[in-house]
Amino acid sequence: MVIVLNGSERRKHSDHFERLFRLRYRVFVKQRGWSLPVVNNCEIDQYDDADAFYFLDLDDDENIQGTVRMTPTFKSSLLADYFPHLVENGQSPRSSRIYEATRYIVLPSQKTREALRLAKGRLLTALLEWCLEKRLSHLQTVIDAGTLSSFVEITPQTMPLGLPHPYGGGRGTPGGGECMAFRWPISLQVLDDIRAYSGIGEPTPQFGEFGHADIGPPPAVPRH
Repeated sequence: MVIVLNGSERRKHSDHFERLFRLRYRVFVKQRGWSLPVVNNCEIDQYDDADAFYFLDLDDDENIQGTVRMTPTFKSSLLADYFPHLVENGQSPRSSRIYEATRYIVLPSQKTREALRLAKGRLLTALLEWCLEKRLSHLQTVIDAGTLSSFVEITPQTMPLGLPHPYGGGRGTPGGGECMAFRWPISLQVLDDIRAYSGIGEPTPQFGEFGHADIGPPPAVPRH
């Protein structure tokens, strides 16, 4: 089940948020070596404000199997604030109709190719449906350049905004590498691409701005 929480609900859903921020600390700070703000083993930055939305894919025991944060680019954009050089096609990184996806994690309990595809599908299907409801034009994100092919595999609508550039000292430096930015158009085609990639059937139930997006059980045999 995928739930959608708003940053203004941090006290109301304090347990979910604490587990989320601790997971981000473990993945991005401890495992990847990124230099990020940390408080009490929780990774929280300036974009974790009341305007942020959080998608959490929870299993039956409410363990987080996947998560992503969405922020309105006209106000909160990692790309615009820290990586504007990644945009080389003349487009503005800020728009009232574009949200930015950051802190993307997918960790299914089963470590198989099929489970990973399904976990990505649950999270990204809920994300695209939410974007369609909000009538956004695009979502954008900054990624490690080496992962671009995995997003192109999900949908050929993946649109790079420029070439890869080094970050954190570049390759070979702890916590460093090469990054780039891309956009997805918010369209039914991209939603269909995600469903086909992951094997999740359609249609999925609609959900409100806050609450649950119950994607339901996937087909027994995922499509590849």
